[in-house]
Amino acid sequence: MTNTAELIDHSEQLEQCVKGLQKSEQIAIDLEFDKNFHRYGFNLCLVQIFDGNSCYLIDPLSTNLNIELLFPLLEDNSVQKVCFSFDEDLRLLHSIGCFPKNLYDLDIASRMLNYPAMSLTNLVEEVLDVELVSSSQKSNWYKRPLTEKQLAYAADDVLHLLKLKELFDGKISSEKVSDWINEENESLNKLNYSNINHNEIVKEKDKNHFSEFEWHIYKKLLYWRDELAEKYNKPPFQIVDNNLIKTLAKNPSDRIHWLNRRGVYKRLKTKEVSDEIIQLLSDAQAEADEMGLSREKPAKKQLNSEEYKEMMTEKRRVNLLKSTFFKPVKERVEEVYGSEFANYILSNRIISDIITGSNGQIKSYKLELIEQVADDLNLDTQPLKECIRLNGNGTSK
Repeated sequence: MTNTAELIDHSEQLEQCVKGLQKSEQIAIDLEFDKNFHRYGFNLCLVQIFDGNSCYLIDPLSTNLNIELLFPLLEDNSVQKVCFSFDEDLRLLHSIGCFPKNLYDLDIASRMLNYPAMSLTNLVEEVLDVELVSSSQKSNWYKRPLTEKQLAYAADDVLHLLKLKELFDGKISSEKVSDWINEENESLNKLNYSNINHNEIVKEKDKNHFSEFEWHIYKKLLYWRDELAEKYNKPPFQIVDNNLIKTLAKNPSDRIHWLNRRGVYKRLKTKEVSDEIIQLLSDAQAEADEMGLSREKPAKKQLNSEEYKEMMTEKRRVNLLKSTFFKPVKERVEEVYGSEFANYILSNRIISDIITGSNGQIKSYKLELIEQVADDLNLDTQPLKECIRLNGNGTSK
């Protein structure tokens, strides 16, 4: 295994790198990115690839490199990409038009081999007895040149993945478990995050803290702040502090003392911006009054008596099925395959999703396993079939 990594920051280098990697059966891959931490938006900062001999650190921020030259390799189904906990990485790649195929996520494999949920650092230490470079994940991956510590950390994220997979392959006890792991990984090919807004401005969960009137003003402030964040290429929280946004929404008529406010980006501490925010708050209040929004009623709509009754009926149905059917099934799965495996494929959330149909299709191996265990326990599988029929979620390969 190599102890050095080659920095790729020119398109000519990347073309040669891709040409060589396309001959590989498998490569390890990881990304470093920034999501509204040092800059505005969700942005790719580095791609790390290891083929078992050479490690490449590909710099998408280099003005001399076209990162799209890498896409054909990532989308090549004949080359397996070994990764770890790759969901957020997939979201980023999809957002820039790259749809990787033939992924093998070791986080999935580890859970199905009965390892507890843990970071890559802890997994490598436990399985390979190797201590990785101390984390630089929260460092500024935009800053160039990257430090030696950052380069070492980035390389460490891929240098041990192929060895981990080799060891995991040896631990798979049956073809059945191997098929289950493959089915989970194959489902990654069907994901499409390209239409998701990764810079979500308004979050519904925040409604809990506001009245209808305050919520309208809060949203106006968030959109205003986001425009400025994009303009100055800074994370929104560095433009105007989150707590200050909430304070302004709740007290829009108070004197704001903008020029002396803490939590405001220094370039915004001007009379022009002060006048702008005062006008925004005034207009937002007028709009809220015109819309008849209440200053007392919570922004989050309360259930009426009929809706509450339906919710409680559904909750009792879910709890009954959990206790009478899914609990004994999960306990048997735990006995045979281990507690971590059972918690991974039949967590409380997943069980609720199966019952309510909240998360679409059930993977076929899960349905087959549940039915098999239920038969072994002499449980009536009709409730499971009824859930599938009512929700129309069927199965997914």
